[in-house]
Amino acid sequence: MNYKVGLFQEQTLKLNMTQELKQAITLLQYSAIELSEYVQNLALENPLIEMKERDDTSVFYHKSTGTRTSNQENSVIENVSSKQIGLRDHIKMQLIDLEKTPKALMLLIEDLDQNGYLKDDLSVLACRFNLEEDEMVRQLEFLQSLDPAGIGARNLQECLCLQLKRRSNRNELAEYIIANHFELFAKKSWRELARKTKISVEEIQKIHDLVKTLDPRPGILYDATPPAYIEPDLYVRIIDGKLNVLYNDRMLPELKINSQYESFLKPSSDTELKSYLSSKWQQCNWLFKSIEQRKATMVNVMNVMIAHQREFFYQGSSNIKPLTLKMIAEQLGIHESTVSRAVKDKFVQTPQGLFEMRYFFSAKIEQAQAEDLSSNAVKQLIQKYTKEENKQKPLSDQAITKLLKKEHNMSVSRRTIAKYRDQLNIPSSTLRKRFS
Repeated sequence: MNYKVGLFQEQTLKLNMTQELKQAITLLQYSAIELSEYVQNLALENPLIEMKERDDTSVFYHKSTGTRTSNQENSVIENVSSKQIGLRDHIKMQLIDLEKTPKALMLLIEDLDQNGYLKDDLSVLACRFNLEEDEMVRQLEFLQSLDPAGIGARNLQECLCLQLKRRSNRNELAEYIIANHFELFAKKSWRELARKTKISVEEIQKIHDLVKTLDPRPGILYDATPPAYIEPDLYVRIIDGKLNVLYNDRMLPELKINSQYESFLKPSSDTELKSYLSSKWQQCNWLFKSIEQRKATMVNVMNVMIAHQREFFYQGSSNIKPLTLKMIAEQLGIHESTVSRAVKDKFVQTPQGLFEMRYFFSAKIEQAQAEDLSSNAVKQLIQKYTKEENKQKPLSDQAITKLLKKEHNMSVSRRTIAKYRDQLNIPSSTLRKRFS
C-alpha cells in the first residue's frame, strides 16, 4: 500500500444550519400555545422584548362531543368560574358522618379511577394497609350501593350487573345473561347463546338494547378535567364569493423592542453592557423574523390546500380530494418536512367547521377512471351507507363495494372497504345485524 502524508484540496458540499434557521424550524412546528409559552419564557430572559396582551376575547370551543364557534360576546353567566364536584367528593357527600367513616371505605373511594372502577384488587389493598379482606368486601358492597349506579365495579361486567340490579323495573333475564354469559353476549354470538340458554334471539336483541342504555363509565360524569379550548391558527372565510386565508394573531401577545433600552445600544464606554444588549437585540430580530416566516409558510400552505380542496370548502367533506405533503412541497418549492411542521398541531376554522390542518391530507385510491378518488370521500360514503342501511340485513363490505361502483363510479376493493370501516370503528355486518 502507498500511504501519502500531505495537504490536499477537496471540494465538498455541506449544509450548516445557522442559529436563525434552527429557530425558524423550531417555531414552525410549535402549536399556537407552545409558541406563546416559548415567547413568554424568552421575554423573561431578554429585557428588550416587550409584550402586550391582545384585547380580543372571541372563543373557539372544541370538545370530544363536538365543535362550536362563537364570535359574539360571551354571556356574563358563562364567564363565571364554576368548580365541578369530583367523583370522590360526590361519594363522600353521601356519607352521614365523614369522621366516622371506616378506613377501608375511604381507601376504596381513593382507589377509584376517573371511570368509577376500582384500580386494585381487594386482596392487594387489604395487604398493603393491614386490613381484613372480609372488611374490604363489606365496605365494597356499601360503596356499590351509593350513587352513581355501577360505582366501585372491578370490570365492565360487574358494572353493568350493578346498574341492572338498581333499575326500578328489574329485568332478571338481562341480569342472568350479563352475569353468566357475558362473553358470548359481548361477542354477539347470539345464536350460540340462544341454544345454550333457550332464549330467543329476538329476546337477546331486546336485552342488548337495554344494556346499551347503561353507562359503562359511571364516574366520568364527575370528571373534574376542564374542557379543552382550541383557538384556530387560521381562518378560511368566503368573502365576496372567494375563499380567503386569515392568520390568527390573538394567541400571541403583541411584540416589539422595548424603547427604554434603545439608548444603551448607541456607542458606549461600557463594552460589556453593549455586547450583552447587542446579542439580545439580535435575538429579538431573529424571533420577529422567525414568527413572520412561520406565519407566511402556514398561510402559503393553506392557500395551496384551498386550491386543491376548493369543493370541500363550498360543499362539504364528501368532496375532499387526494392531497399529500409532497404535492404541496413541490408547488411551493419547499421540503416535505417543512410542510409537515407547518401543519403539525395547527387548526383552521372553515365554513364547514373546525379542522386540524392534517385533515386535508388524504391518500389517493387507484381506480380505472381518470378522476382522483380520496380515501376521506370513500370513508364518508361508508359512514352514510352503514347509517342508512336496513339493520336486519346490514350491508357487507362487498355490497358497499358494489354500491360505490354503481352510484358513484368508484372502483374500490373489498379489502380497502374493510380497512376503512375498521378505521372508522364500524363493526362488521355480522355485528351490526339486528334480529328485531
